Amino acid sequence: MAGSPYLKSDGRLSDVISAIQTLGTYRFYRLSTEKWSERICGDETESSKWRSVFEQHPEFFRYSSDGKSVSLVLRRQKPKLFDVDSLNIITREERLSRDADSRKRISRSPLSESELQLLIGLATSFHSKAIADKKDGRWWLHLIMPIAVAAIGLGGVVVGSYLNGENVEKIEDLETKEKELQPPPTEAKNHSQ
Repeated sequence: MAGSPYLKSDGRLSDVISAIQTLGTYRFYRLSTEKWSERICGDETESSKWRSVFEQHPEFFRYSSDGKSVSLVLRRQKPKLFDVDSLNIITREERLSRDADSRKRISRSPLSESELQLLIGLATSFHSKAIADKKDGRWWLHLIMPIAVAAIGLGGVVVGSYLNGENVEKIEDLETKEKELQPPPTEAKNHSQ
């Protein structure tokens, strides 16, 4: 894994939670990234930040097929029977009996508190797992470091042994040359005849 999107920035988990809460409770279930940015943080100019959050977290957010609006995945599974003006659920027959302009005021119902808690819990779990995976990704350091130190030590012993071997050979060569340079021992003559 190249890196979890939950670790892209220090505030990523809080951004995901803010987006879940906003997209899960606002009257309309889908809006443009700019409109969601305005609803989440009060600033449309932050839309590139929110686009990144939406795109990097497909476990919660999806863009429409035309790419113009984004919604919460769980909310997209609900039927379009929520009247955004009366804040009531209507029947399919009521929805079908309305004219085209009036149907634009029908959305998918907001998430319940338990559904929001479920998604926030999932986001928190994914964040915790990403942190644990990042730590677990360094497990090999505890194995490699002692092996590397032992290899360096072994290398030092081998080099030292080699150098010591050369020195022994040099000493033996010097002793041989020294013996060659010394005059041969003369035998002591016995003068006691």
